[in-house]
Amino acid sequence: MKEHILIMAVVILTSVSVLAQESFTVDAAVESALTNNRELAVARVRIEETRARLQQAGAWPNPEVELGGRSDSAFRDEGQRSFSVGVNQPFSVSGRIGAQKGVARVDIERAFAEVSNMERRVVGEVRRSFTEYLAVEQQIGLQKFLIGLNEELLKATKMALERGQVSQKDVNAIQIALQQARQRQNVLETQRRSRLLELKRLMGQPAEQEFVTTDELQFHGLADMSAFTLENALPRRPDFVEAQLDVTAARSEQRLVKAERFEDWRIGAAYENERSVVDGAPPQPTDQFVGLKLSVPLPLFDRKQGRIRETMALEDRAQKTVDALKLQIVQELADAQQRVKSLAPLLESYSLEILKRAEDNVKLVENGYRQGQASIVEVIQSRQQFAELKSSYIDTLKEYQLAVIDMELAAGIFPSQSKEVKKP
Repeated sequence: MKEHILIMAVVILTSVSVLAQESFTVDAAVESALTNNRELAVARVRIEETRARLQQAGAWPNPEVELGGRSDSAFRDEGQRSFSVGVNQPFSVSGRIGAQKGVARVDIERAFAEVSNMERRVVGEVRRSFTEYLAVEQQIGLQKFLIGLNEELLKATKMALERGQVSQKDVNAIQIALQQARQRQNVLETQRRSRLLELKRLMGQPAEQEFVTTDELQFHGLADMSAFTLENALPRRPDFVEAQLDVTAARSEQRLVKAERFEDWRIGAAYENERSVVDGAPPQPTDQFVGLKLSVPLPLFDRKQGRIRETMALEDRAQKTVDALKLQIVQELADAQQRVKSLAPLLESYSLEILKRAEDNVKLVENGYRQGQASIVEVIQSRQQFAELKSSYIDTLKEYQLAVIDMELAAGIFPSQSKEVKKP
């Protein structure tokens, strides 16, 4: 009975451990990053900030209430007094409020573009980190394969040594090769943990969260390159859109500054009640007055000359930034496309048949060694040849995948959540 309880406890604990692990594909990792990344969450708040500024930009100035009164009670105290109340309302005659709304609307579009560009960068970092993680996993798998071969051969060689069929030198050579593979695996395990922590940070996952994946690096050639042209890339690149919006924002600022040259007019209505006293005359009736007034500021000295020049310079700088970014995008596309086109033929030369042949050659040389037809040096050389070939294939596949990622990001092809947010 106790044994059954113990077995059930082990099964339950194992199930809980498996459930605690989350299995991620690269697409799931990207989706997790877009949803949970802390930096993206901070950036998205800016959209609400700009919407609030648009709401504020449409508000009219508050009216002003004026109260006044006077009396001669501190002097002759004859009963003379007056009281007045008035209301003044500032209003724009230059289109200032409309210009403020225009600036605020451009700020909202810039905020969306800024968040979208941050998403592009985060997606790129996740996909690159995931690719490097998968490459390290495959390198670790290669070392485990070599360790298994060396351990099997070491066991057989030690038995042969006891029978006097091989020398201690052969055993030492295999032990050295085994130790090298184990050390290489330890280094790769350290790199794997580093890549894993970086992925968890980007995905917004806790550091203690277990992470497993069934993905592996595979070569898929790109048949259609029409999506990676400059004409298609520019409207999809959020940083380029943001740079263009900077030009629009500078022009909107110019319109606002020019409108602010003419300050708000003030129109008012007032009521006044006045009582006068005349020496030697009977009490005078109370006088009442109703009046209107208009206040018009004159732009004689401050005509926003400096601010207008500043916004013109800002527009010029923003336009030059657009030109510089366009050249940068051209270079990014050209570099990524060149890498993809150069690495694809290399990967095609690493056909699975050649890799399989190299692995079979390792086993053939080992069998020849056991039969006394090959030396231990040939065994180690065949294994090193296979390991270098397979490791080189993994590295080339990783570089190719990174080049594809860079090319897609340069062309503005990436998943985004901010594009789905309803704009004003």
